[in-house]
Amino acid sequence: MKDTTRPHPELDFDPPSQAFAKQFIAPFKRYFTPEFHGIDEVDATRPALYVSNHAVIGVLDGYPFAIELYLQKGIFLRALADRRHFQIPFWRDLLQKRLGALEASREHCAAIMERGESLVVFPGGTREVCKKKGEAYELKWQDRTGFVRMAMKYGYDIIPVAAVGAEEAYTVTKDANDILDHSWAGKLLKQSGLAHDLFKDGELLPPFVRGWGNTLFPKPVKLYFSFGKRISTKKYKKLSEDQETQELIKDKVELALLKQFKYLFDVREHDKGNNVVKRFFDVIRPTAKA
Repeated sequence: MKDTTRPHPELDFDPPSQAFAKQFIAPFKRYFTPEFHGIDEVDATRPALYVSNHAVIGVLDGYPFAIELYLQKGIFLRALADRRHFQIPFWRDLLQKRLGALEASREHCAAIMERGESLVVFPGGTREVCKKKGEAYELKWQDRTGFVRMAMKYGYDIIPVAAVGAEEAYTVTKDANDILDHSWAGKLLKQSGLAHDLFKDGELLPPFVRGWGNTLFPKPVKLYFSFGKRISTKKYKKLSEDQETQELIKDKVELALLKQFKYLFDVREHDKGNNVVKRFFDVIRPTAKA
């Protein structure tokens, strides 16, 4: 039953059981054997805004660490997702009813923070999902400081979470430049004006990718996640509308993620278990019975 005494009762959501979450993520863990660094230091008693990077096509980066955080710490992250997700029938129902996601907006973010819940955002949004060739691990945040403004306004700590590995699960075969400049479909998009109006001149045009072989099945790469140290915003609460201060904190979050990328790259380089061919045979080999 929804608690109508709480602000914004329409946002009430009952997370799935941890048993269901564990069962749901089990095949994923077997295939990608993700590693989670810094998760032991996460303080479950203090809500925070978790900020992470998107990988190309954005299907392997967010939910693995969100589910692990739920299983290990009991923290269920409310996700703020691009409005385009909520225009897709059935998918929007899964996001809202099963995963507790909300359309990204200042109002929804404020409502979650007023309730003292933790949440996760990807400032790069669709632009980071629609990466072009050679843009792996580039943060495409431009001038997006909305997440910083909200964290400052409500005194929320920001926890940067770096995701490494998913960029290698897929290979970009044709990016926005290839499509718009060298295909009949691109010419049609330009002539119709959709290339500019809908896809922002290619910035929001999804690339063509391939995974294992010539399929869309992701390569069995190993995934790595790093939970960074909390970045406090409390002392900037009165400056939440100050653009210069917003940029200062945004830069601090970006720098933290870049340092975590480097750390995870080093971990991956020295990981003897990070071999795609060996991992593929490990995945298909039947699990030995106890």
